[in-house]
Amino acid sequence: MKVEKKAVRSGILKLEKNVQITLDEDMNVPDTRPDVEKIIESRGEVHIDEIEVLTDRLRLRGNFLVQILYLSTDPEQQISCMEHDFAIEEFMNVEGAESSDIAKVTADLEDLTISIINSRKCGVRSVIYFHIAISEMKFVECTTGIEKKENVQCLYESPSMTEIIMNKKDIQRIKATVSLPAGKPNIREILWNSTQLRDVDIRMLENKLAIRGSVFLFVLYQAEEGKEPVQYYDWEIPFTNELECADSQENLIGNIAVLLGNHQVTIKPDIDGEPRDIEMEVVLDLDLKAYHEFKMPLLKDMYANNRKLKLKTSPIQFENLIFQNNAKTKVSQRVEAATGEIHKLLQVLNVEGNVRIEDFHFAKQGIATEGLIFCNVLYIAGDDTAPIQSKEVVIPFEYLVEIPEVMESDRCEIRGVLEQIGGYVVDSNELEIRAVAGIYVTGFSPQTMYMIDEVEEIPYTEEEISKIPSITGYIVKEGDTLWNIAKHYGTTIEKMKQYNENLTEPLESGQKIFLLKEMENLVI
Repeated sequence: MKVEKKAVRSGILKLEKNVQITLDEDMNVPDTRPDVEKIIESRGEVHIDEIEVLTDRLRLRGNFLVQILYLSTDPEQQISCMEHDFAIEEFMNVEGAESSDIAKVTADLEDLTISIINSRKCGVRSVIYFHIAISEMKFVECTTGIEKKENVQCLYESPSMTEIIMNKKDIQRIKATVSLPAGKPNIREILWNSTQLRDVDIRMLENKLAIRGSVFLFVLYQAEEGKEPVQYYDWEIPFTNELECADSQENLIGNIAVLLGNHQVTIKPDIDGEPRDIEMEVVLDLDLKAYHEFKMPLLKDMYANNRKLKLKTSPIQFENLIFQNNAKTKVSQRVEAATGEIHKLLQVLNVEGNVRIEDFHFAKQGIATEGLIFCNVLYIAGDDTAPIQSKEVVIPFEYLVEIPEVMESDRCEIRGVLEQIGGYVVDSNELEIRAVAGIYVTGFSPQTMYMIDEVEEIPYTEEEISKIPSITGYIVKEGDTLWNIAKHYGTTIEKMKQYNENLTEPLESGQKIFLLKEMENLVI
């Protein structure tokens, strides 16, 4: 007897691993740049361009962009900048990985230290943590029925199941042009810029994704002329885009992560030919996952009244998506701009940062998270020798993401997103940082079910038939079901209901049932 099967696509996390690399390089000052006297601010960005999964290994290729804003020794150009791209290509041992697996890799910059070796050379030392998650995409075979149901009774169960419909990466490009307001001098050179995503929202539509949010752009620039050669301005640039996506459907549950990829700003002439426009181009790196929740009737048990059926079963394993919560929490902290120095803080120019979830655990009412917000504050100081200064600030936070009935066996994917951040002057040497951290949690429950793979038909012996009474009365015991009683006594649920009025489940202990054997056309 042949069973009918249906394949369900499932993604199961196989393994996770953290790999640390240390980068220790020199960075020469370009010939067109003045000598370095003091570092104002530095930034490091890791961009992953290619991931290749091999047997027990992972090959990763990308780049590490280092940018430096510094005070120079040139009185004509007091503030300057430079940047350098360091290539990254690493082979990482990941035991258990196979070429058919899917790898997700994120990078955290644990430490970036810029040291001045001499006026024309800086040392760059950084520790980068790569977080690797290897998933196995496979089709699990679910038994949905049998081809011939003659004289066969079937028991079906319709459990909740989750099928992964989409698991891929894509990019979305955003281009915009902004202009300096009247009163601001023309741009000679962009010294420093900060590009941050804010309040990004992605909705799944039929065959496309609707993407909206805003880009916060801050620019520090060298003016063409004027009493104050260093100028600055910022813009909040809203965007609304649509991205074609053949797998997208409105009824799917999306789990989409958005990261800021490569980005650049370029000086452009305005309508009058003056260097007052800035063209911004940003790449959004999209990690796209989408799930379909459904219930499917599965064949759980079967028997025949005219022959014996021997069932061979095997387990299948998959994960069900059981909860999703996008929480936000407000975080604030006051800090001194410069310890021991007075009257230094005049104005906050820009604050940029990122959120890192350091730890989480299951609590009574949900998931308790602990995280850090890493901030870089750029500000104007009351110091003629160093008018632009910066400060690094780390803000810890805790937040309980409310989720009912979380089990220890559940698996969580959790990520932090910086939704908003800003800095405000409190007094001459104190500033307050206010931020909104997004905590995105998706939970999965591991499932194991046994599927009927083969059915062997075995004739009854005369002795076995004689042991089944033709007519009997049965007293219900705790845990009995109509199916179990009918299967054991060689009848059917329909026949039981025919001779027992108002027979429904759940059955009550002590309930009396009249049973009539239903065994015709016996195979002996």
